Amino acid sequence: MLTHYYFIFGASTKYNHMKRIFILIVFLQIITADAQVWPSESWSSATNLTGVMDAAGVTELSGLHFNPATNRLYCVQGNGRLRVLQFNTTTNTFSQIGNKSVAGGPEGITQADLNANEFYTVDENNYEIRRYTHTSNFSTVTLSRQWDLLAAPSPMENTGNTGPEGIAFVPDSFLTAAGFVSQQTGQLYTSVKGLGGLFFIAHQDRGYVWVFDINPDVNDDFAFVGKYQTNRSESCDLSFDSSTGLLYILHNVNNNRLEVTNLSSVSLSGNERKFVVTSEYTIATPTGNNDNIEGFALAPKCPVGGAVSAWLCRDVESSENAMLQQDVLRWFDPFAADGTCAPLATDNFTANQNVFVYPNPAKTLITISGIDNASVQVINSIGQVVFKMDGVNSTTDIDISALPNGIYMLEANDKKTTFRVKWIKG
Repeated sequence: MLTHYYFIFGASTKYNHMKRIFILIVFLQIITADAQVWPSESWSSATNLTGVMDAAGVTELSGLHFNPATNRLYCVQGNGRLRVLQFNTTTNTFSQIGNKSVAGGPEGITQADLNANEFYTVDENNYEIRRYTHTSNFSTVTLSRQWDLLAAPSPMENTGNTGPEGIAFVPDSFLTAAGFVSQQTGQLYTSVKGLGGLFFIAHQDRGYVWVFDINPDVNDDFAFVGKYQTNRSESCDLSFDSSTGLLYILHNVNNNRLEVTNLSSVSLSGNERKFVVTSEYTIATPTGNNDNIEGFALAPKCPVGGAVSAWLCRDVESSENAMLQQDVLRWFDPFAADGTCAPLATDNFTANQNVFVYPNPAKTLITISGIDNASVQVINSIGQVVFKMDGVNSTTDIDISALPNGIYMLEANDKKTTFRVKWIKG
């Protein structure tokens, strides 16, 4: 582009001067874009939550996941420990409600069902996705299922300590909305194994995000959907914002960076696919001489509309000094999230700004504006239809008191168009 402007302006001293100004402006814009920091405040300005877990410090903290239905922050340490922090909305503080050892080397953590007493980890030592169940007070945590990512049909290879590190679950409804394409077949894909969504795995080796469709009831029964290139040569954690349909990918090689994708991808040569990147940020640099950011989590952007929380953790070894071990988890509140709160549109569904669910969030009753004599169904976060009703109008109250807290999708069909609206019970 700069050569192009050189030939336009090269014949005149005046235009040469203009060309230099133009180049300077472009250069400054590039610097500004590259310097954009996420989250929006510095590491030292954010709240240090390490002491909530252990006043003496925490080592090998590697993966985070926030559950908006229960207001819980799940944390895993690569040396085999789960910690769960409960947020109190009245006092605006966290307390630790779970502290249990878990097998292997859990590097990432997520949930498929936000209301179930279970969670999933990706284990770097054993190259496995693992499901754990637990009692309501986390007094007992039990390994219940596992899926070996080195076994067929997965082509993943054992690269030692540069293996899988992050995990996120994406429900089928969002895959459909994004037009998600399998790297293996080149066709649109949603789950067929029974979980109602797919697991996305961040891998350190070459930065790929691997995608698997697992059978939740059978060990080692899964389909390999594909692996997708990112903008970096290493990926270490993932977080999916189900309120905007955006997947966030953390990289911690050559400076800590965060990449955002809408789950669409482009085809490359050799049957490769690469995620379309909608944004990329530089991560706030931690204080001290350890900048190894390995995990993060974020609260849904909607329905708040932008000012939400994010959490970052860094991996500090037991050989490092106590001050670093006592500063491994920071809470950034608020920060400006990507995406919009408009309904997601797909080939089969239309986003309509005149159709709303209110109140949002809701506890007992919801009303839908902008519909007349419509058939309505409510879909939970794992793609299950949990409510149906016909003949719904804008004056109809729908009782949702029996539904668990969480994020839902409401589909309304008025025989002309099907509309889809996201809302929260809680």
